[in-house]
Amino acid sequence: MVLIIVVAAVGALAVAIAAALLSAGRIAGRLAGARAPLAAEAERMEVYVEALCLGAGLPVPRLAVIDDEACGALAYGRGPRTATVAVTTGLLGALAPVELEGTLAHLLARIADGTARRDTRLCALALLGGPLGAAWAPRRLDAAQIVAADISAAQLTRFPPGVVGALARMEESAPRLRRRSPAIRHLWMHEALGPGRQRVHVADRITVLGDL
Repeated sequence: MVLIIVVAAVGALAVAIAAALLSAGRIAGRLAGARAPLAAEAERMEVYVEALCLGAGLPVPRLAVIDDEACGALAYGRGPRTATVAVTTGLLGALAPVELEGTLAHLLARIADGTARRDTRLCALALLGGPLGAAWAPRRLDAAQIVAADISAAQLTRFPPGVVGALARMEESAPRLRRRSPAIRHLWMHEALGPGRQRVHVADRITVLGDL
């Protein structure tokens, strides 16, 4: 009888984990407050995303917008064909064209190298696992991959100052972000978190880009 209960419990957990992973992208988008872009918002993003995807050999991701006056951006999803790139309304209004291009290039780099997929899954598993999941998930973070995405974005756009400017604006306004759930903190572009949520500061990331 005990064995049956244990097997049933393990099976139920496996089903719950599988369901969480399948819906991980929707969970991340919901926590971020992402919505479909208005026509003008989509047009401004598409002009860069389509060209960048062509250069990177990526399928064009879904686009989303977050109603927030602060500057922020993130990518989430289970893979390149189901990924979403989302930016705040504040970012769309504040960033220069080269900075917006650098932002989108960074997000696409995270999709291309699998970082967005991994971090989206960690978001879902952290929520599913409660305190245990919240403690385990940060151990899987890799700040080096986020810095690598900065470099890839600079190489893709051939203009490092665009990425630098975007990071600086996000860092300045990050404290004003309304959507600050700990479960999605690692998804924001201005964050570069490693094990234990240790952070590579934006100033250090800018220094790396300045050496390119």
